[in-house]
Amino acid sequence: MASDSPPPSGLVEFQPTMPNYVYSPLSSAEAEIRLLAVEFNAKHVLRRINAPLLVGSLKKYNLPVPTLSRTQRMIRSARLPTFFALSYVWGDPTRTHDIIIDDKRLRITENLYTALRELQPSSLGFIWIWADAICINQDDLAERSAQVLLMREIYHSAADVKIWLGPSNENWMRCLRFISNLTEGSFISDVDSLPNAPTMDNNVEEMIMKAVMIPSGALARGVIGFGQSIIEVLDILDPPGLDEKAEMVQEEDGELSLHQETIEKFVKWKPPTRYLKRVENESFVEVADLIDRVFIQNCTWFERMWVVQELGVADNATIIASGGKSVSWSNLIRCVCYLHYTLHAPVKSIRNVIGMEKIRQGWNGRKRQPLRDLIRECRYRRATDPRDKIFSLLGLMGDKLNVYLKPDYSKSVREVYANAALHFIAQSESLDPLCSWQTLGRQNELPSWVPDYSLDQNLAPCPLVAIDGGSSIYNSSGHHHRSKYSRMDVAVTHESWSHLRTVGLCIDLVAVLSDPLQHSEPFGYAERLWNSTIRAAEEYLGGLTNEVKACLEGISSAVEKYSEYWTSLGDSSKDLDATDHLSKYTQSLDRDSKESIVTDGKALYLESIEPNLSPHDNYIVDAYAQTLLCGRKSARERISKEDIRIFMNLGEATNSRRAEILTTASNAFEAGMRQRSIAITRNGYIGAVPHNTHSGDFICVLFGCTVPVVVRKRGQEYLFIGESYLHGFMDAEALVMEMKGELNEQDFVLT
Repeated sequence: MASDSPPPSGLVEFQPTMPNYVYSPLSSAEAEIRLLAVEFNAKHVLRRINAPLLVGSLKKYNLPVPTLSRTQRMIRSARLPTFFALSYVWGDPTRTHDIIIDDKRLRITENLYTALRELQPSSLGFIWIWADAICINQDDLAERSAQVLLMREIYHSAADVKIWLGPSNENWMRCLRFISNLTEGSFISDVDSLPNAPTMDNNVEEMIMKAVMIPSGALARGVIGFGQSIIEVLDILDPPGLDEKAEMVQEEDGELSLHQETIEKFVKWKPPTRYLKRVENESFVEVADLIDRVFIQNCTWFERMWVVQELGVADNATIIASGGKSVSWSNLIRCVCYLHYTLHAPVKSIRNVIGMEKIRQGWNGRKRQPLRDLIRECRYRRATDPRDKIFSLLGLMGDKLNVYLKPDYSKSVREVYANAALHFIAQSESLDPLCSWQTLGRQNELPSWVPDYSLDQNLAPCPLVAIDGGSSIYNSSGHHHRSKYSRMDVAVTHESWSHLRTVGLCIDLVAVLSDPLQHSEPFGYAERLWNSTIRAAEEYLGGLTNEVKACLEGISSAVEKYSEYWTSLGDSSKDLDATDHLSKYTQSLDRDSKESIVTDGKALYLESIEPNLSPHDNYIVDAYAQTLLCGRKSARERISKEDIRIFMNLGEATNSRRAEILTTASNAFEAGMRQRSIAITRNGYIGAVPHNTHSGDFICVLFGCTVPVVVRKRGQEYLFIGESYLHGFMDAEALVMEMKGELNEQDFVLT
């Protein structure tokens, strides 16, 4: 990369009448970008109160995008200066600070202003920076839409992605010092090396600053530039951004499968002994908890959507802090992995960090995830503009860009989300992409069948449909042509994008429902509520015998014990090994309690799997037990009567098996009941439905969906409520009833 000439130097004085900066249009917003040049300022580096104004200059450059020829990319790369790309959180959107650009004032937020000030010492003379709020005309919707597609090339072309997490405090600096000492063996900034800097004479100050800062400046403009030039040459020869050469990969068992071997190197990393001596006086458990809270949970950067792509395409990334201190992103990963996996000092939110790193390694290795998987990976993240829940991930996805996904900020949120849903339907030839999303608190203006991608999907029920590209464990619409959704041409060509037309079978009406629970309630409390609902629906179930009531009591007693066990672990401990689960739990119990967890419910529930119950009674007990679990042992495995017998008779298991059963069963009950209500239909069917289901809603099988769904009739159209489990209708039984003339095919228009 060639270095560019600096902007005009000299002090600029702020004038109240100074005009506002006006952007000149980009020649081509799909290939051209602006870079900000900021002048080095020694007084600011030394924290002088009278530091001059923040002054910069904007200049336009063409990016060496992968769609160009090698020669064209080489020419553009040679003309592009070495620059840093800033990854930060806007914070308070009020623009309270100024940057002077070409003798004109541009208002910016406090967070951006502070980040730019921290980057100023990175080079003597001037430094080139790309920051979205300055380098993109935010008032030009067409430019914003076009620049979205360049974001990945911008951050990948940068010499380093500088991550500004916000102003530092004492705890923040303690974490940064620990990470640096553990992974690098030192923690010092350029300014720290200046003795008594604030009291030095200005001339002496300038001389020392030059002596100290020249190595840093050379690094920013020389070494990094040289290294980046090599990277750019490799990119020109074989750019990772070439999507046609990228492989689309799926999740495996709910975990990202991207470059697992790369993550393993972080998990297995151990610091040298001399580095461990630097942190030997620290409490590792305390520091792990502090890093989790300070760096991840309480830092809004880790909640932001755009940072996934900004970090995901970066060759190098550095977290910067106040006072010129910094730590590399890779060293943060090494530190949290060492604490969590090697020392068993839990970093509760480690998956958030690891997930981002897997995406980064995957993108640079031409491994792309489907957009739908990326949205789920970022389910807890936030975006100031809800449309960015989609647009911010387009550069990382393995899906081909099409008319549904092309970013356009002139479109409403409802249209952007509807188009994304239509893309997922067309891609999978299935209605499953509409299922398993959070429904509580969704935007009212969205069509009912369109998932609200802006919501925190951690609050959604555990999905019943396959979300990882694998085969579904259910088969409500069969395996023949009805298993695929094939009406996309009708939906797109002849109807508004807000309507979705399909065909299916209406099974029954919901008659009785349990009340919804708060998200924080344990599943044992949910089971008691479900149990009382079953008893209250006796008239629809054809009566409940004493034997059935005894079995229901036995089930309730056993589930309560699992719930107590699971609740006692705490969220952080649930990521540990199953044996550690049991050890932690039993240490807190007296002997009688330890005995009760393996005996309660045993004699009562055994009757439910023996032939002395009538077929009708056996159906009720089996349907209830299966519905508690939504018919699953895990996301990939159906539950069997033998599995349920084992769950309800834990005392028969050996000690070595008990820990595994406790964890498996607790997970299964949690996944089955969380955010769901039990429903009994008019014809006595039992199932689990979304919390927002009403009495009188229909449970249907829609062709092209692997699980039954709940819909609500509104005039001649239907509202889509969500996926459901209906015992006895998860394996094409509704299609058999249609063949017998008991159910009739009908059209559904979802709005």
